Amino acid sequence: MVNKLNNIHVPEGYSLKRIQFYFWLGLVSAIFLRLIIIADYYNGVLSKLFFYLGVIGYLVFFAHRYHIATRRVSVLKSLELLEKIETRTPLSEDDYRGLQYIMWSLSVSKRIKVAPFRH
Repeated sequence: MVNKLNNIHVPEGYSLKRIQFYFWLGLVSAIFLRLIIIADYYNGVLSKLFFYLGVIGYLVFFAHRYHIATRRVSVLKSLELLEKIETRTPLSEDDYRGLQYIMWSLSVSKRIKVAPFRH
């Protein structure tokens, strides 16, 4: 799942099914945490179940989000993309692959709202 380009690792993107799994995991976890209030009124055990399911789901979801963020930063740092862009250094094929991965990764993120860049 990792392309080796002159000792630089550019990760491949995840499949659509995996992306959708984590999206739905985060959404269902949020619903479970909100159902605690209703379930607690009727059944204390059920409310604890919703709590634990919601918290465990959130832990997995945010661990995945952290992993994605560290992959993006790793590509930026290993290819020194920010410095190359700031200094207008011509980009190599590896740089374009890394930039393509970062842009693809941002474009498929369900929670990212990209504001226009202003210089």
